[in-house]
Amino acid sequence: LFGFRSNVVSGAHRSLVAAENALAHQATAHQDGWGIGYFLGEEAYILKSEAGAADDERFDRISRRLQSHAFVVHVRRATVGQVDYLNSHPFRHGSWVFAHNGTLFGFEGYRDKMLQATLPGHRDLIFGTTDSEHLFYYLMSALTRAGVPDGGRGEFESELAARALRDALTQVYEWALGVDCEQPLMNFILTNGRLFFAQRLGIDLYLASQKVFCRDYADCAEPEKVCMDVARPLEHLFRGTAGYRPTRKVNHLTVASEPIGDESIWEMVPDGGLVVVDEALQLSVHPAPGGFIPGLTPGSAPRVACG
Repeated sequence: LFGFRSNVVSGAHRSLVAAENALAHQATAHQDGWGIGYFLGEEAYILKSEAGAADDERFDRISRRLQSHAFVVHVRRATVGQVDYLNSHPFRHGSWVFAHNGTLFGFEGYRDKMLQATLPGHRDLIFGTTDSEHLFYYLMSALTRAGVPDGGRGEFESELAARALRDALTQVYEWALGVDCEQPLMNFILTNGRLFFAQRLGIDLYLASQKVFCRDYADCAEPEKVCMDVARPLEHLFRGTAGYRPTRKVNHLTVASEPIGDESIWEMVPDGGLVVVDEALQLSVHPAPGGFIPGLTPGSAPRVACG
């Protein structure tokens, strides 16, 4: 899982292919498809395949050429749903682009409930068989019901969307508890190119908005190079913690399942935290949804690890 948001158009080839522990290297253990979501202006585009990114020269070739102010990239290891182009991430609806890392254990036990809570217009757009695509359109419905314009176009507050996502995820944990399975693993990235959300729920997720050094520093046109400020710990942004501060200004943000490269200062997102970057590139971290238990890895609880 990889996401990028910047105030300037940039390439992502270094993170995807060239850097130490680039996503293509990680894809050797995730060989069931890949996808790249990117933006040209306000329009979202998706390129994806059912092939493994580590062995697919198209992943290398495409990542060399693409430039955007926002990326969502995913390499898949199939857990729910067969290996199929339709099941590769990211998924797109209007300007929203979404990729999920994890598993909704026991999903068949509450799939119908999730579909019933999904608006008919969104339900009809589910063509694959993954828990991830069902989760995406369920979240789209939750945002629409909360007053966010369908498809993510138009003006709305990041706080409104963050609350809607938290409430929707709380419901998922209630459903999962009802089938007595392990709690869902639901790390995801969601962006419409302007607002950027990165949720950590049960799997490691890292964030970088500051650099140890920058190869492009001398040529950077940014007047306030906040990416080179003294590091400010991310946990101070997590609501309910000591030293809490509401926001941190960034001019770029990278989110990844594992640290990539040696340029950046990588920070672990608090388990349960929802990272939000608004249109002014103010970063904040919102609390976990109800029902989520931090640090509860599969096999550590008495409930059954359902498929």
